[in-house]
Amino acid sequence: MMECAILDDFGSGAAAQWFTVNDGVMGGRSEGGIAVRDGALVFEGTINTNGGGFSSIRRQLSPGEIAGAVEIRLEAESDGRGYELILQGDARYRGRAVTYRAKLEPREGGLAAKLKDMPTTVFGRNVPAPPFDPAKAEQFGIILADGKDGPFRLAISKVEVCG
Repeated sequence: MMECAILDDFGSGAAAQWFTVNDGVMGGRSEGGIAVRDGALVFEGTINTNGGGFSSIRRQLSPGEIAGAVEIRLEAESDGRGYELILQGDARYRGRAVTYRAKLEPREGGLAAKLKDMPTTVFGRNVPAPPFDPAKAEQFGIILADGKDGPFRLAISKVEVCG
């Protein structure tokens, strides 16, 4: 059985370190944001695939904060859309930070993603990169870029790191 540790518990006000990155950084029109409601970090908005098509929330990680992790679990209520976990470490491709992506799959009580064999991207395009090393993780986040226009909502009560 895997040991899990709480990374963020939004019932205790852990939301201050989270921030939003929407496709407006590349000319897109999607809108997304976060708010804490009833002990959950609520990530909601509207995806517009005309010119971008993504919204994300992220937080910086302290050195070694998720070292040894093999899975991330979210205690969450999802609208069923295709959310993905995104992680960045020290890997670079042509000077840009490489993003490691993993699908957040439904599980009892929320969503989970395995941190193995993750595709590597820069600005959404596949690039070659070394395997993800949790000990070198610098940024953690959740992105919605499922290619579908419309509203979305993900309410996260807790984030756990399991290893």
